[in-house]
Amino acid sequence: MKITIYTINDCLFCNQEKDYLKSHNLPFEEKNLEVNREYLTEMLTISNNFAGTPVTKIEKDDQSVVILKGFTKEEFDDILGFAAPAQVTTPPVAPVVAAPVAAVPPPTVAPVVAPAADPIAAQIAELQRLQSQLGTQAVTPAPVVVPLPPVVEPTPAPVVAAPVPAVQAPVSAPAPVVAPPVATPAAAAPPADDSLASILAELQAKINAQQTPGTPTGQTN
Repeated sequence: MKITIYTINDCLFCNQEKDYLKSHNLPFEEKNLEVNREYLTEMLTISNNFAGTPVTKIEKDDQSVVILKGFTKEEFDDILGFAAPAQVTTPPVAPVVAAPVAAVPPPTVAPVVAPAADPIAAQIAELQRLQSQLGTQAVTPAPVVVPLPPVVEPTPAPVVAAPVPAVQAPVSAPAPVVAPPVATPAAAAPPADDSLASILAELQAKINAQQTPGTPTGQTN
């Protein structure tokens, strides 16, 4: 069995198909359209002008040829014989049809005349654009939102002010009361000795008595 894949760079489905074939140990030949432009003409011929990648050509041992457009694991499992045994499936659910939305006519835009380009390069660019559209249309699983527990803020401990020691004002001792000096009265002079005065008076009287009358004082007989 021979498998040939037509791919371009940055193709999500091309990489998925190559990983699939490698996981089943199936050799394949890759033809990158951006490396050799002749591969584009070859791919369009065998795929009936399918504008997309990957395109896979499978040549089986019984000389039958299968052309697969795009990549779907279930389709490859069925063609290559890797399909799982039939399982009990649930009945299909009727699709929900959304109400039609009124189409809004696009604004009128003057056509832009692009310069003539290489038709091969234009086809490669168109393939890349279609590939990017296919990548954006892939179903993205909804993110799982895990509720977070409420954040409990810790209660701050009360601030207890340290006791301030009482400051006792120093008690000053009262200044000693100094009494003003009391003037000591001068000792009174002792009274004159009256006895001495009386003695002197008595002597003077005796002297006067001894003197004779008419005799001058100081003369002798």
